[in-house]
Amino acid sequence: MELLQSNSGHYYYSEGRGNPIVFLHGFPDCPENYKNQLSFFASKGYQAFVPYMPGYHPEDKDLDTYQSVRVAEEVIGFIESVTDQPIILVGHDWGSSVSYAIAGIRPDLIERLISISVPHGLSVGTAFLSDAEQQRKSWYMFFFQLEIADIAVPFNNFNFIERLWVDWSPNWPEYKEYTNTTIEVLSKGSVLSKALAYYRCTFKPELQTDRINKLAESLLADKISMPSLYLHGENDGCIGHYLSEGMENFFEDLTIEILPDCGHFLHLEKKELTNNLILEFIS
Repeated sequence: MELLQSNSGHYYYSEGRGNPIVFLHGFPDCPENYKNQLSFFASKGYQAFVPYMPGYHPEDKDLDTYQSVRVAEEVIGFIESVTDQPIILVGHDWGSSVSYAIAGIRPDLIERLISISVPHGLSVGTAFLSDAEQQRKSWYMFFFQLEIADIAVPFNNFNFIERLWVDWSPNWPEYKEYTNTTIEVLSKGSVLSKALAYYRCTFKPELQTDRINKLAESLLADKISMPSLYLHGENDGCIGHYLSEGMENFFEDLTIEILPDCGHFLHLEKKELTNNLILEFIS
């Protein structure tokens, strides 16, 4: 895959010609792991884009905050730099959180929305306070608030990251190829610290901005308008699939699919199934 740079300064991969479909990765993941999606959707008549999420390329500029709504503003700049057509937007993990913000800020940019593994609405935030099962699953998010995480995560060749993949996608032996690629991305420059900043800016008020807080609050007041599909693995060890219950209250038109025998990384564990569910939805 050839690495490209947009007029907006963002790095990305692209393949195919046709209607634009943009994939946003999460943590711990990277654009290189989307090579199957690039080739699949290119072969179906789409132009597929997979950008580095802001901060994940060592040459990315520093942001004033890494709150998901601020990251969404950056991704909007990327989208507008590579196409003048409405896009199909697919987000996984942090990419889902950012895609919800993009859908709220610029609904005119998105024809259809597909989000994976992180629900929209109040359920996840509420679960951090009141759901003991989810609190246990989310221990790493609280650990990331500590300075020691900057040392502990890369220790022993990023074994911490490999362990997250094992826990989040249990009973999936093919994970190693993808963790190795992800670790290579996270080990460059200040990428890891910026990836951790996504979590730190979520929980620490001193790392947030008033402008983004006000914008984020206003976005929850309106339903996401475009037709949307939500996918979640039944065996997800990162976020319980049951947190998607009630999610339809935040959308005008939402379809939810819970995939059996599948963990957090749907796009890699069940590539053919996930790709075809997305293709069927956008066709």
